[in-house]
Amino acid sequence: MADFLAIPPAREMAGEVRVPPSKSATNRVLLAAALTGEALEIAGPLESDDTAALRRCLAAMGAAIAEFPGGLSVRGPLAGGSGRPTALDAADSGTAARFLAATAAAVPGRFSLTGSARLRERPIGELVDALRSAGARIAYEGREGFLPLAIEGGSLVSGSITVDASRSSQFFSALLLAAVAVEGGLAVRASREVASAPYVEMTVETLRALGHDVSEDSGAIRVRRGDQLTRSYEVLGDYSSAVPLLAAVAAVGGRIRLTGLRWPSADADAHAFPVLESMGLAISASSRAVEASAPGGGPRPVSVRATGFPDAVPSLAAAAAFGVGQSRFEGVGHLRLKESDRLAALSELLSSVGAKAAVEGDALVVAGPAVHALSSEPRRLGTRRDHRLAMAAGILSLKLPDLLIEDPGCVSKSYPAFFRDLERLCVR
Repeated sequence: MADFLAIPPAREMAGEVRVPPSKSATNRVLLAAALTGEALEIAGPLESDDTAALRRCLAAMGAAIAEFPGGLSVRGPLAGGSGRPTALDAADSGTAARFLAATAAAVPGRFSLTGSARLRERPIGELVDALRSAGARIAYEGREGFLPLAIEGGSLVSGSITVDASRSSQFFSALLLAAVAVEGGLAVRASREVASAPYVEMTVETLRALGHDVSEDSGAIRVRRGDQLTRSYEVLGDYSSAVPLLAAVAAVGGRIRLTGLRWPSADADAHAFPVLESMGLAISASSRAVEASAPGGGPRPVSVRATGFPDAVPSLAAAAAFGVGQSRFEGVGHLRLKESDRLAALSELLSSVGAKAAVEGDALVVAGPAVHALSSEPRRLGTRRDHRLAMAAGILSLKLPDLLIEDPGCVSKSYPAFFRDLERLCVR
């Protein structure tokens, strides 16, 4: 039976919140640390369902992970069983599944990689094709192009790999991270435009920060294990978690301050800031915090290509639902392949509160304003157990009464304290 959360509408948003650590950075540094024999101390990693899934799999592969106040100590090496395959369950985490598929091909042993029912519907074929082209021995244990996989470890060899990352940048990042475990490294290039390309930049930044050799030449990124590795790493705040809070201000008005973020940033969702500014949000960013304010009259409509920051689109669309006029988010077809079909789910969610929403090819079109509909019973906002949809539903609740958010606990995938922090910022 689903749980529901009711959030009373807010007059405005005000106050200060420390943004949680980056899920994307945490997963990258966890895996990179586990691929070396030297211990790396990770300060401030995110604790969430996604990062916990990756931690469990790395521990099953032999990683030594120990907690210390405020962080984790992680070291490898990684390996699998020589007899019965080591079972790796990525749960709902697409990041963990894609990263582990490449890593398992690079380290010794045999592995069986699977995940939740939804994860087994999300594509992995392009990554498997790229790994096979470099010698990896991977077999599908079910439907072609999807989990579960049977992987013969240690079969990935050094050289050049071309990958189609047009549906997920995680395919590209997975290969860059696995290169650390391959003698001689790997040179990775994309055959088509990379979806959410800033996440590849984050992977490159992380590997360089840890001391690995990363170079770029003729469109390829080459990664080799470094000789002098960093022994400590701090995970900074997550722009993917900041955007929903900022979008709430764009929708309702007020002024908030978010700490824990570093500016400027290569994080994918930092690229959503100009969109928020176009909506009417005034943003002041420094090396210590981001401050944002809006007058409260509702956001201005926007038209933007959002291919590089798809995780921000649900929150941006929820804010746009309170604007007068039509907003258009282009180039987001890959949202169909997330924790839910987010294009269909967003269209349904926004339509349920009186906004006009439609999917046109690879674009989401939203026309507001959403309105309060008189009803004898509260309206239920379906989230499909998708954390980004639940956050978008939270934004809608700030201006419309009598809404019930379905399965609010699904935000534990990336931001367990989201609704608590949202409530802290509400002024009624």
